[in-house]
Amino acid sequence: MIVDTLVYTVLPRLSFVASLFILPFISPYLTLEDYGIYGQLISYIALFQIFIGLGQVVVMQNSFFTHKENYKLVWRRSFAIMCFAGLLSSIVLAFILKVTVFKNSDDNFLPTIAATTIYLILNPLDSVVVNYYTLKEKSLPYAYGMAFVGVVTTVSMLITIKYLKMGYMGWIISLPLNAVFTNIVFFKKIYLKEKLYPQFNVGKKFLIKALRVGLPLTPHQLSLYVLGLSDRILLSYFNVSVKQIGFYSQGYNLGSQGGVVVNGVFQAFSKRIQEAFRGTEKVHRGFIRKAIIRLPVTISLILFLAGIWSKEGFSFLFRNPSLQEAYPITILVLSSYMFWSIYSFFTYPLSIKGQTFSISKITLLAAAFNLVGNFVFIPHYGIWGALVVTYLSYMIFGFAGLLNKENRTYLNRYINVFPLSALLLVINVMLFVIAYSIKDEGVIVKIGLTVFILCFSLFIFKKQNSNVPSVF
Repeated sequence: MIVDTLVYTVLPRLSFVASLFILPFISPYLTLEDYGIYGQLISYIALFQIFIGLGQVVVMQNSFFTHKENYKLVWRRSFAIMCFAGLLSSIVLAFILKVTVFKNSDDNFLPTIAATTIYLILNPLDSVVVNYYTLKEKSLPYAYGMAFVGVVTTVSMLITIKYLKMGYMGWIISLPLNAVFTNIVFFKKIYLKEKLYPQFNVGKKFLIKALRVGLPLTPHQLSLYVLGLSDRILLSYFNVSVKQIGFYSQGYNLGSQGGVVVNGVFQAFSKRIQEAFRGTEKVHRGFIRKAIIRLPVTISLILFLAGIWSKEGFSFLFRNPSLQEAYPITILVLSSYMFWSIYSFFTYPLSIKGQTFSISKITLLAAAFNLVGNFVFIPHYGIWGALVVTYLSYMIFGFAGLLNKENRTYLNRYINVFPLSALLLVINVMLFVIAYSIKDEGVIVKIGLTVFILCFSLFIFKKQNSNVPSVF
């Protein structure tokens, strides 16, 4: 399972990994203004990605288990719904960008609209691909394909930013390239062999049923958007300078890759967790008891280690001195993502039961806190007010699943969730405080702490080996 975790975490995101290695070559050609404009653009694009999905991921995942060999008919129709939503979203996005980001200038407006339109229409295949290979447990073919796509998009960023000196447009151009090459790479397997193509004769009955399951998840996804990306729009709304937004976006973008770790780990274990929650045997209960402790703690330690080395990472990656100071933001964002894995586990039972509206209510609580907090603190404290609110919001987000009584009762069948929650809260807060406190310490201190954590973790995992299936 360690191999699967690495495969789902690293190879599919090779474009990001590779983009880190090319940063020393492209950072001299980037400015905080580039990061600021791109931060605003990606916030709007991500918003419309939500409306493309329409919660159809849950429909596809559930049909895989409930419809057995007939799941492909459901997937084709859900695929069509997402493609049509992508077309409509691209039209609305063009209007919004014209009256916001490009309200004072038409520079790059048409190329940006062309790029985002292609991206939004072709992007739904990504949901089909990742769910197909995850549920079929075919991690390597998926990873190899995405690795190739990652190399192509990374090379495009190097050429457009360093040699063509296109600034933030290099990132924007990479979006449709990613979508186009994803379609090319998986065309034969997904479209032709598996016949998982968009089937546009959806039918009124299926459309209503699919949206009834999927749409209640949209408030949930909007809540995730509010937590992760809306702050850049709000910073612009409160007239925070483009440079400050760029400073914030740069640090946040690297920190938000903590989500890659969380998603990669849970993709690797997705099928086993679903089977264990659905199962009734002792071995299934044992697996859940182990995983519900090991996975969140392991993810938090990985993000902690990334945080303490962020200053050194920034010095290596960014050769432009003005881009080397945002590492404290990265530490705070990485620490916020520690709570995502807790949320993922605590809402699994609701997802399996198709109770998407219950999941939405949980995340809306964190999103409401985030919005109110940003409106209160951004005018007074700027980006640092937004960051503190982000951390507290993710903390609420992580544990809000326990507010659902039925869900809490279900989880208590496996482990006493309140002592577990208290333990995870203490661990995550402690790791954040330590990471932020030693961010400017010498390399020797950080090496010593890293070695200690790795050795201690290995010792604990070996001591906890038992007869239940290993989580790692």
